Amino acid sequence: MDSIPFEIAHCSSSEPDYEPEQLIESSPGNNQDPFQNVSHRGWQTKRFPEYPQDLILRFKSGLCSISKVQILSHHYKIASQIELFIGITKEQAQDSMYIQFTRLGFQDRELKSIKIQADCEYIRLVIKGCHENRLNVHKQVGLLALNILGHTVSLNDNSLVSADQYRHQSISNEIQQRSTIHNTNSDFNLEQWIQVIQNAEEESAQDEDFKEAKIYKELGDRLTGLWRFLINLETDKQQAVESKNYDEADKIKADMIQVRQTAESLLKHSGIQITRDGDILPFDTAVSSSLYNSEEEDDEQDELTENAIPDIQSVNVTSTESKLNQPAAHPEQLLDEAIANWTSFDALCIDDKKEEGSPSLLSARIPIPSITEKKVEPVVVKEIIDPETIPEPLTEDDIESCELSIEQFGEDIVACIMSVKVKCRQSGLNQLSQLIEQKEDQDLEFIQASLLMIGEAVTDSRESIFNQAIQLWKELHEKQLETCNSKILGCIQKFFTRVLMRTSDNNPGIKTTATKSVLELIELYPTVIPLCLKERMIRNMKDAKARIELVLIVTKKVLIPQWKTDANFHRKDIMTFIVSYLKNHPHADVRKSSWDLLVIVSQHQQQDTDFKTICTFLENDTIKLLNQETKKSEKKKLIKASTSTTVNELRALAVKSNGTKKTTKAQSRTEEKKTTTKKKVAKVAKVIEEEEEEEKTNVCIFCDEEDDTFNEDTLISHYYNDCPVLTNCPMCQIILEVSTLKDHLKTDCERKHLVKQCTHCREYVPVEQWLQHTLKKACTATASKQSRCPFCQQDMSRSTETDWKAHLLTKCTKNPRMSK
Repeated sequence: MDSIPFEIAHCSSSEPDYEPEQLIESSPGNNQDPFQNVSHRGWQTKRFPEYPQDLILRFKSGLCSISKVQILSHHYKIASQIELFIGITKEQAQDSMYIQFTRLGFQDRELKSIKIQADCEYIRLVIKGCHENRLNVHKQVGLLALNILGHTVSLNDNSLVSADQYRHQSISNEIQQRSTIHNTNSDFNLEQWIQVIQNAEEESAQDEDFKEAKIYKELGDRLTGLWRFLINLETDKQQAVESKNYDEADKIKADMIQVRQTAESLLKHSGIQITRDGDILPFDTAVSSSLYNSEEEDDEQDELTENAIPDIQSVNVTSTESKLNQPAAHPEQLLDEAIANWTSFDALCIDDKKEEGSPSLLSARIPIPSITEKKVEPVVVKEIIDPETIPEPLTEDDIESCELSIEQFGEDIVACIMSVKVKCRQSGLNQLSQLIEQKEDQDLEFIQASLLMIGEAVTDSRESIFNQAIQLWKELHEKQLETCNSKILGCIQKFFTRVLMRTSDNNPGIKTTATKSVLELIELYPTVIPLCLKERMIRNMKDAKARIELVLIVTKKVLIPQWKTDANFHRKDIMTFIVSYLKNHPHADVRKSSWDLLVIVSQHQQQDTDFKTICTFLENDTIKLLNQETKKSEKKKLIKASTSTTVNELRALAVKSNGTKKTTKAQSRTEEKKTTTKKKVAKVAKVIEEEEEEEKTNVCIFCDEEDDTFNEDTLISHYYNDCPVLTNCPMCQIILEVSTLKDHLKTDCERKHLVKQCTHCREYVPVEQWLQHTLKKACTATASKQSRCPFCQQDMSRSTETDWKAHLLTKCTKNPRMSK
C-alpha cells in the first residue's frame, strides 16, 4: 500500500494559520511521514463553529482503491464523532458533473486508523461535534495529520472515469478475486462470459449503437446475478462438505448444475454463443454440437488417464451435453423450475418482451421446437415448514423438572407446551386435550403430569393461551379428578398458587377468568383457602389491592355463609391477613381496603364472644373506631328497615283509598289506619332526626370534645393538630397517643435507628442531639421501669388510660396542645 496524494476540494471553515492545506503537507504522498516528525500546525475549525463541519478531499491521481485512512487528532480539540463518505464522479449533461457520495459509517473520537476497502475519487469527512473539555473553550476540532493508504486504479482509457466503467471494473475485480475458487468447470466459464458481454457493451456504446448496448447490459446483469448466486451455492456446498453433510452437498451440486443450464439457456435464447477465445458468434446448432462433441472427447480422455472419482466437473459436462443435444426448452420454463428451488432467484426472471425496431443479436431469436416432444418431469416442491411451529429444545433443567410429563406424553408435546411460541403452545395443549379425552381409566401419574403442564401454560401472559389452559383444567377435572388423594392435592395446590398470581394481572380478561377459577377451585377444594390468606404481605400497591379484593370476594361468597354455622371457620387466618395489611402496609389505599374488609368481617361475627375474639387481634384505637363504625352501620340498617316498612304501608293505604267509599264504618276504619300510619311515620322521622343530630354532633373519641363542626374531614384535622391526648412522633410524624410515644420510639418507629436513649432520663433523643443532651445533665432522673409524661416529666408509672387523659387535658402545663 502506498500513500495517495490528495488536495482539498472543500472545507466548511478554518482558523487563521490553521488552513486545511496544512493537511496536504502532512500526507506522505506529498511530504515525509507525519507520524514520526510532526512539525506542522494541521487544520482547525473556526471558533464556535456550527456543526456538522465538512472536509472533502480529492485524489490527484483520479480513481483509487482505498485500504486505510489514518487520522492524527489534536490532543484536546477532539471530534466527538466523524462520519466518513466516499465519492465517485458521475457524468451528467455536457460540461457538467456531480459527485455521488456513499456513507461508510461512524467512528469514535481520537481516531488512529480506519480500515476500509473501497474505490473512490473523493473522501468526505463530516465532523458531527467536538469533545467538550475545560481546555477546548472555543469548541473547535483539530486534525494534525491525515494519511490515506491504497493504490491507484488504472484503466485503459485515460479520460474521466464514468459510473458504468466503474461498475464494470468492480465486477471484474470481484470476478478475478473469486474465479480461482469457483471456476470448477473449464467448459463452463461464466466469468469469461460476463467479461465478454461487458466488453461488447462498451464497444457498442463507443460505436453509438445504444440499443444493442442496452441489450448487452441487460444480459450481463442477468448473468452477473446467476454468477453471484452460483458463488453462494458453492460456499454452501463447501460448508456442507466440511461438516460431512454429503446429502445436502449433493442437493446443492444439483442446484448448481441447473443454474449453469439456465445461464446457457440465456445465451441460447439470446441467439448468441461465446467461444473459448472470447468471441461472440451467432448461435448455430451444428457448430455448437460439434464444438461440444470435441470437448466431450477431451473430457473422456482425461477421465481414462486420471482414473479418479467423478467430480462436479464431469457431472456438469455430461448434463450440459445432454441438455444441448435434446430439443431446447423455453427459457421461462427453465426459470420457473429454478424459482421453485431458490426463492431468491425471482430477480433473474427473463422479460420476454420483443424490442421493436432493434436489429440486435437478442432480437434474432431461433425457432423453438414444441415442448410436447419430451415430457417434462414435475418439479418436486419442498414443503415449507413454519418456524413458529418448531419448539425450542428442552434444557437440562426443563428435562429434570418435567421428567414425569415426558414419561407420560413424550418429549415433543412437553417441548411444545414449554415453548415461548404461541403456535407451539397451542399445538401442545391441543395434543394434551386429545390425550385426556382418550384416557379412560384414572391414572394418578397421568393427572400429576397433566396438572404440571397446565400449570406451566397458566403462567403465559397471552390471554388465549391462559384461557386454553383453564379450559383444559376443567376437562381434566370432569374426566379424571373424581377423587383426590394427598399426591394429587399437592399438584392442585401448586396449580392454584399459579392461578392465584394471575388475579392481579394487568389484562382484565385474564384477571376476571383467574378470579372465577380461584372461586371454583375453593369450592371444589376448600383446603386451598389458606393459600389466599397465609401468603406473605405483598408490598406492591396494585398487587396488594387486587389480593384484598379477591379475599373480599372469597369472604362474601365462601366464609360468611360458613360463619352462620361455624364462626371459627378460617377466622384466625383472615384476621391475621387483615392486621398485616392494616398495620404494616406503606400505602394508604391498601390500608383503606383492608379496613373495609375488617368492617365487613366484624359485621358478620354476630355474637359478642365472636366480636371479642376479633378484637384480640386489634389495638385499642382500632377497636374504638371499629365499634363506632359498627354502631353507625346498625342504626342505618334499622332506619332503612323501618322506612321501607312504613313506605309499603302507605302505598297499600293509597291503593285502598282510591276505591269507592261504601259505608261510614269503612271510612272510619280507613281514618284510623291513616292515623296509625301517621304516628309511625312521625316516629321514624323523629328517629331519623335524632340520628342526623347525633351525626352532626360528633365527638372526638380520644379527648371527648364535642363540636358541631366535626365531620369526617375536620375530625382528622383535629387528630393531627389539636387533640391534647394525641401527639406526632418527632421522627416519623405519625399520629399516636402520648402515653405510647416512648414505646413507639423504641420498637415501632421506622426511624428508630436514628434515636438513642439517654441513660439518665430514659428518654429517646435524636442521635445528633444525644451528646449535647447528656453533657447538659439537665434532664430528670428516671428509673428503668418508671414512666413519665414526655412534656412535664410527671411520674405516670401507675396511671391508667383515664389518668393519662385527665392529666393531658387539665394538669399538664407543658402540653403544646393544651386548650387555652
